Amino acid sequence: MNERRSTPSSSSAPDRRHRRRSGGRRGGGARRRRGVRSRLLWAVLAAGAVLVFAGGLALREGGEAATDRSAGPAGSPGPSASSAASARPGPRGAVETQKAETTEKEKERTDGTEGAGKVDPGSIPSSGPGTFATAGGGGERVGGSGRTLTYVVQVENGIGIPARDVAAEVERILADERGWTADEIVGFRRVSGGASDFRVRLATAGTVDTICGRYGLDTGGEVNCNVGQDVMVNLKRWLLATQYYADDVTSYRALIINHEVGHFLGHGHEGCPGAGRPAPVMMQQIKGLHGCRTNVWPYDAEGRPVTGPAVG
Repeated sequence: MNERRSTPSSSSAPDRRHRRRSGGRRGGGARRRRGVRSRLLWAVLAAGAVLVFAGGLALREGGEAATDRSAGPAGSPGPSASSAASARPGPRGAVETQKAETTEKEKERTDGTEGAGKVDPGSIPSSGPGTFATAGGGGERVGGSGRTLTYVVQVENGIGIPARDVAAEVERILADERGWTADEIVGFRRVSGGASDFRVRLATAGTVDTICGRYGLDTGGEVNCNVGQDVMVNLKRWLLATQYYADDVTSYRALIINHEVGHFLGHGHEGCPGAGRPAPVMMQQIKGLHGCRTNVWPYDAEGRPVTGPAVG
């Protein structure tokens, strides 16, 4: 029996190829879409990670800026832990106390005596070169209408005290209304050169002993003297005073100047006039008060002389 084989028509093959090509394009498009979605997902995740890292870095830098606002310019070292701690503000009272203490220390350093009354005795030189620096300038005349006594102020070289500071203190003492000018006769004027009536000389104990010893006086490394035209001031006494004036060194300096200038004016030693009364300035108070009260002026505030019995 003859069977007729059916063969695909020429139109069916292109249809299958078309379907295959169509199916291939649909599959490739799906893969591409999945690839795009995957890349988008990774991009989103990566962007999130960058944002998280940047946020953490910003927080870190912000924290450092908040805790160290005193840092210097870029590249310069910041303050140490100790300096940062010292920069923290404390209670107002503590700050004011610290300022007061600082002011007091600065005052001591600029006093010209390196902290009068608070000096270590062992730090005071016992001897020097025996040469002197004279304070420059000059002062106005002070005192009464009688003779004017001129004087210079000198400080031994190498003791660390400016002559100008000592001169200012001596001028203040001799100009005081309770001083020797209270008699309304004697007057004083400081000069810096030429001839002068007397010299106030601040020197080490060794130099004082040497100069005073030339006139037969034994100052023993402890006391002051007046010999010839020299009012010799022992550096030790100038800085430390004595036991009776240990808390008021400035007053004791007035006693030194008034006592030794008193000798230059011709006054001798005096004793205590009575218990509870002020000690005369010509009394050797370093040897004891003998019942008297401390006093450093030859006259009182009313212009009356403070005297006592003469001591031979």
